[in-house]
Amino acid sequence: KLEPNNTIPEIIVEESTRLNNIITDFLNFARPRSPRLTACRVEEVLEKNINFLAPQMDSKGHHVRISLDPNIGDVMADSDMLYQAFLNIFINALQAMPEGGEISILVQPHEEVMQISFTDQGKGIPEDLLEKIWDPYFTTKEKGTGLGLGIVKNIIDAHGGKIWAERNEDTGLTFYFCLPVVEEQSR
Repeated sequence: KLEPNNTIPEIIVEESTRLNNIITDFLNFARPRSPRLTACRVEEVLEKNINFLAPQMDSKGHHVRISLDPNIGDVMADSDMLYQAFLNIFINALQAMPEGGEISILVQPHEEVMQISFTDQGKGIPEDLLEKIWDPYFTTKEKGTGLGLGIVKNIIDAHGGKIWAERNEDTGLTFYFCLPVVEEQSR
């Protein structure tokens, strides 16, 4: 956010960062790369996301509650791509709760897939717009490219997974991911 007392160099850095983020979104959407699948721990990817976002979450009064099924194993995933997908969901949740709030994450196995859900306490989205959130350039925000969720969907599709969103009864949205698990768990 540009402040009136910023110096010209500060403004240049802020605007350059903003433009770099927009260009990165366009490139990630236009040229998604193929995942390099390996056995990957969902909880480690989530922890990396949370550590990265911790200063922003702490300053705004956000917190994360994670519930992990004790029997979870590994998923077949590209951990860098999964990190990007989760990061976009986290950022959406933080933006949906500008005054702070809780993001609840549930990770549990379901037959041949791992289901990961992210629930926020934001204002949600009208039912008639829910299917449009995956469309390129669709956004309900004043700022943003409308590519974030399209990138997430591309990443999950490239993993042979599924993603969908549902409105919560009270407030907010829940995003569900299903990712293939590693066949032979060696734990």
